[in-house]
Amino acid sequence: MAGIAWRPDLTDTLRKGWQHACHGAGGTLVLLGDAGIGKSEAISWLAGFIGTPARLVVCQGGDLSAPMSAAAGIAQALGDDHAAARILGEIDPLQAAEALTGALVDRGSAGPGAVLIDDIHDADPASVTALNLALRRCAPGDVLVVVTGRPVPSAEAFAEGFPVHRLRGLDADGAATLLHQSSPVPIAGHVAERLLEVSGGNPLALTHLPASLSPQQLAGNQLLPEDFPLTGALHTVFTAQLARLSPESREVLELAAVSADGSWSLLTALRPGAGGRALTELEEAGLAGLDGGRLVLSHPLLRNATVNRMPRHRWRQLNLELADATSLPEEVRLAHRARGTTGPDDALVDEIAEASWQLRARGGAEAAARLLDRAVDITGDEARRGRLRVDAATLLAAAGEAGAARRRLQDVLDDPADTQPRTTAMLRMATLEALHGEPARAWQRLQEAAAGAAADEQGVVYATMALPLGMLGMVGEVGRSAEVAVARSRPGSPQQAVARVILAHAVSAQNEARANEIVETLHEAIDPAALIEVDPLVGLHLGRAFALAERYDAAATHLTALIAHSRRMGARASLAMAFGALGETQVRASRFDEAMDCLDESIALSLATGQRAFAPFWLSLRGRVHAIRGDDEAAAHDFRLGFDISDQQSTFGARYFLLANAGLAALLAGRHADAVTHLAECWSFEQISGLLAPQLARWHADLVEAYVALGRSEEAGAVVAHLREVAQTPGASRWTAATAWRAGAICTVARDPAAALDMFDRAIAGYDPETDLFDRARTLLDKAQLLESGPEFDRTLADAQYAVRRLGAGVWAARLTELSNPHLGPAVVDRLTDVERRVLDEVARGLTNQQIATRLHLSPKTVANHLYRVYRKLGVASRTEAARHVLLGAEPVG
Repeated sequence: MAGIAWRPDLTDTLRKGWQHACHGAGGTLVLLGDAGIGKSEAISWLAGFIGTPARLVVCQGGDLSAPMSAAAGIAQALGDDHAAARILGEIDPLQAAEALTGALVDRGSAGPGAVLIDDIHDADPASVTALNLALRRCAPGDVLVVVTGRPVPSAEAFAEGFPVHRLRGLDADGAATLLHQSSPVPIAGHVAERLLEVSGGNPLALTHLPASLSPQQLAGNQLLPEDFPLTGALHTVFTAQLARLSPESREVLELAAVSADGSWSLLTALRPGAGGRALTELEEAGLAGLDGGRLVLSHPLLRNATVNRMPRHRWRQLNLELADATSLPEEVRLAHRARGTTGPDDALVDEIAEASWQLRARGGAEAAARLLDRAVDITGDEARRGRLRVDAATLLAAAGEAGAARRRLQDVLDDPADTQPRTTAMLRMATLEALHGEPARAWQRLQEAAAGAAADEQGVVYATMALPLGMLGMVGEVGRSAEVAVARSRPGSPQQAVARVILAHAVSAQNEARANEIVETLHEAIDPAALIEVDPLVGLHLGRAFALAERYDAAATHLTALIAHSRRMGARASLAMAFGALGETQVRASRFDEAMDCLDESIALSLATGQRAFAPFWLSLRGRVHAIRGDDEAAAHDFRLGFDISDQQSTFGARYFLLANAGLAALLAGRHADAVTHLAECWSFEQISGLLAPQLARWHADLVEAYVALGRSEEAGAVVAHLREVAQTPGASRWTAATAWRAGAICTVARDPAAALDMFDRAIAGYDPETDLFDRARTLLDKAQLLESGPEFDRTLADAQYAVRRLGAGVWAARLTELSNPHLGPAVVDRLTDVERRVLDEVARGLTNQQIATRLHLSPKTVANHLYRVYRKLGVASRTEAARHVLLGAEPVG
């Protein structure tokens, strides 16, 4: 295959991916590269290498295709016809993603398999979202998924967080070999040099360039053309082949190129009598073939070449012909009608608008937005054109297609005739810029909007400023802008309700003593439908305001209502934020299982729906829970991805939370210097940007513990003093008061154990046994380590063991095992990490890897990795020998 033979690194990557799937460690790999670079050839090679267990899906039609057409094809490739039928009747990507997730899981349970998806950039947008969500929601170990696409924004966004292999042009030797192999006659040296220069190592160009020249030109006996066919448009390499087709074959090919999916039954119905002869000629020319009832073109660029070659009146004529095809879905026929019309047609615009809102009501925000797009160019009303653009952008943003939404909004801002929706467009654009990692630009745009906004628009403009300001870490400005928003919004309006929620978040984040007071006034202002209509991302502010006031159940109730409404409206951007805020609330309330469910969904939605700027917040929280449960590999992956995104976008607010949670992970792993590096940066951030409530990121006691472990008691004392000052403020949170006692005890243990014991007891009494279970368990462990033995030690240890079991906290479980099993020899203890000790203890109980994974909230693969390291450290070769070190206190060998 062209180009694949000269890519040993790529073939090695693909082989390893399949080998991993065969051993239960499959996953998703994304191949990105320019047109003609060899993506299709690569997965075709892989399909041949794997054989029967591989299924290939080629995406085509783009936003003209019926919603979910590509997703249904993927479900069929997974062998789940029931899921495919369910998806075909669906336009809501959330529902389709659920069906795809089930199909992936079922396929994984049937043994190793591979689904190879070509040209994801050419799939209908709803299918792209559904597939992205499904792949992020589950990781069936026996299935390899390979997705190819061009490096366009939609494909780049799809690839975020997945392993990516970027295909470049062939090296000089590979390019020269492929060029000479593709020529029917020997190529003169100076001609080959010119062709290699023009091709840029692109395999498609190298394969087709010789056919664009005569034998005399290839031999160097005639001058070469000044402009080669592919210059500026690679699709023109097919021009000569198209010219040689018979009229009827060209007509069938043109109709297929204009249609969404090349349905053969549709093509033959529209061109009766031509089908058989045309198919034979197209197959013999290597331009197209039948697959699954569709005429599939040999290369995506062939569609471009065919469309660009035909006159515009011919293109419109074919669209109108397709618009009359009753076998096509109504929204597809409307799109073809819009393409075929030549002048203003507001009656058609009315039909499109009605169909669009019907699609939205069914959860099809992408399809609804794309349909409205068709109306923009055919309305004769300039004011209506601006409104259509803003409406389409709003739908696209709600569906998570930030790039497409920004392009529509920019059209409004660039058009001097679009004055009516200008402020709305600026607000929407600023929100999308912030979510895309451009908070400074967003804030500048909002300042411009405030200067030109009408009086009744001022409130919502200032309320919107909270998002970029928070991301920039400008904590004080968030509160000030929220106060202006409240003052300039009409009393009792949804805009003022949103401003009040944002103000509650801002005030509570800086002064937790006021949290309860300000939250108490919010309940009557919370109408999920009204709040989301004004600010689709209000879930973050709502969740934080109630959680910082330790109203966890109230926060969960309000966020659950937001989630339900967002799901009904297909507002996936709102859904991502609400799930993240609910996950954060559950982490604060020590409900880790519920938190992980929410965070998994939020991260999947954030990365799949254009909210990558917020993904680091949720990744940091999931990494925190992974670290507490001893899954260091998963925690490291989440922190690494979170820091990568945050550093790319310079979002200091996200970095603050990442540092806080990565600091805890380092502390739990015994990496005290790393913990100080992370957490001291949080302390520095607050010294510069303004002190924040200790409740917000909960890192102060962790920094104290790390400082003490490194012998830096004086620095620890400064942090304790700050905690005590906040805790003594009237109205301070229960959590902060108890944590101040715990931090003080940690500082005091070495010089006054009795005083430290009293402080630990005060902290334990202060923590709520349910919602503060995590920190209470830590404090019980601190106390048990201080007591070492005796009746009170036994009671404390029993309480700690109960709390740790409920949390699934593998790290503390290992320490408790050490305290309660003194026969586990010190030589063993010194060689094993906390989690390795916990895994070893469960092995000694006779549990299998799967049972240990379930018990410790790890993946089976992580358990196997820990156990492998345990064997090496103990110098043993079996589970039985390893268990002896626990049961009999045997000394390690060697």
